[in-house]
Amino acid sequence: MKTLMVTDPQMCTECEACINACKKTYGTARARKTDSIPIFCMHCHPDKAPCRRICPHDAIEVIDGEDGETLIVNEENCILCKLCAIACPIGIIAFDKEKKSAEKCTLCLESDNIIPACVEACKDNVLNVFSIEDLQELKNDENLTEELQEAIKTFKSKSS
Repeated sequence: MKTLMVTDPQMCTECEACINACKKTYGTARARKTDSIPIFCMHCHPDKAPCRRICPHDAIEVIDGEDGETLIVNEENCILCKLCAIACPIGIIAFDKEKKSAEKCTLCLESDNIIPACVEACKDNVLNVFSIEDLQELKNDENLTEELQEAIKTFKSKSS
C-alpha cells in the first residue's frame, strides 16, 4: 500500500512546527518553507525521479517497505555533488555538511515512527498521511473533491 503525504495549504498558519520537527529528528530539515507553506518531497516514481536519474553514484536508492517503494539517500555513496538538488523540480533536497551527504524526505520510513515527525508535530491538521486507497475514497466524495481542487488552486497561486 503506497502512502502519500497531503498538505492543506488553506489550514497552514506558518508555525513551522513541521519543519522544526524534521530538523529535530534528522539534524537538518528535509522540507522547506515557501512564502506561506512548507513543501516536501513529492516522492516521484522511482524510475522517473529526476534526483535518482541524475545521481552519478547511485546514491539515491529505492527501498521497498510496507507502504511501497520510497527513495532514500545512501550516505556512503553520496559524493555531495548536489546534482540531485539541481534536478529536483521543487528544490527540496537538503544537505548535511557533517554527514557529507544529501538528505530527502522519506516519510520517516527509516525511523520507528508510524506517523512522520512533521505530521505528528502539525497541530493545525495541515499535514495528513493517506494511502492511495484512502485518497481514492476521498476523490469519490463530491464535497471533498471540490475542497481538494480548491486547495490545489490555492497552493499553486501561493507558490507561483
